[in-house]
Amino acid sequence: MKEIVISNLMRAKNKQSFFALHQIQSKIEKIYPNINIEFHILWDSSNELGIKDEEKWANLIDSNIKNLHSYDKEFFDTYVSENYGIDYTEKFNTWKAIYFIIMAQYLRRVKLKKYYLIYDDDILINDNFEHVSKLLVNQIPFGIIEPANMNCDKVLFSKLVELFGEGFYHKYIEVNPKQYGFNAGFQGIDLSIYDQFLSVDRFKDILDLFNYQSIFDENGKEIWDNRRFEIDTQQQSFFGLMNTVCSKKGIHILNPDEYFVVPNFGSHPTYGQLDPNDEPDGGWRWGLSSKITHFIGHTRGKGKPKQFTDKVDEYLKLNNFL
Repeated sequence: MKEIVISNLMRAKNKQSFFALHQIQSKIEKIYPNINIEFHILWDSSNELGIKDEEKWANLIDSNIKNLHSYDKEFFDTYVSENYGIDYTEKFNTWKAIYFIIMAQYLRRVKLKKYYLIYDDDILINDNFEHVSKLLVNQIPFGIIEPANMNCDKVLFSKLVELFGEGFYHKYIEVNPKQYGFNAGFQGIDLSIYDQFLSVDRFKDILDLFNYQSIFDENGKEIWDNRRFEIDTQQQSFFGLMNTVCSKKGIHILNPDEYFVVPNFGSHPTYGQLDPNDEPDGGWRWGLSSKITHFIGHTRGKGKPKQFTDKVDEYLKLNNFL
């Protein structure tokens, strides 16, 4: 039986994560009712926002989401320590996005998976999902572009060229001549990108690519200046660049006219200035016109926007969960 593997880090078993998991499971099963869907989720109970499990939604996740494999950060700390003799626990705790990188390597090395979908819990699927589902079934690596921020996955470029040589750069330009930036929260990943990083020394090469800097400064104040971009986009850069250059089948770029990720601020090359005060949609009108809408984390601790939470409630009511 063919399978689709979906994985990510989520903060808690709450309404938002139940919505995300149920939404994609239902979309895929309508197209492929007999497909085996596996979820591999790292639950971050010590998240910086203090978001905790909610009993109702935790129970619904456990009873409605099929083939759910749950992990915590301690599991992957132990995995790295026992299998590679590397103790980077303090670094990992400082920059937890490293767990995205480690979990994907674990899926390849231990679970022998060939491919998976990175899938955030703040995404709306706005069409029947047939095109993407076919890519998932056929294990075709793909990316969705960020047209308002083409540099979103470039911060590791020089380090990866140093690691692989100039051929890395030339292959990137050949495969992605427009140098599109790919969003981190929704991407089909060819896990063969890890095949040369399974040994101890080569796996350490991956770990040492990253700058383990906290998003909080020495005074405990959250960083929002230029440093934040580099901190936040390192794992995005790793997946975007490695998937583009090293995937065996070659990355499929979702049609930029139909699939794109934009925030509700800044300047868009087609739609012009985006204004978060533009009502009634809070500046999300262009983001909502994409077949995949990712409400990327820009709210500075204020939670997800009303345009997203209203859609979540609408979905849950339609499916008799609210």
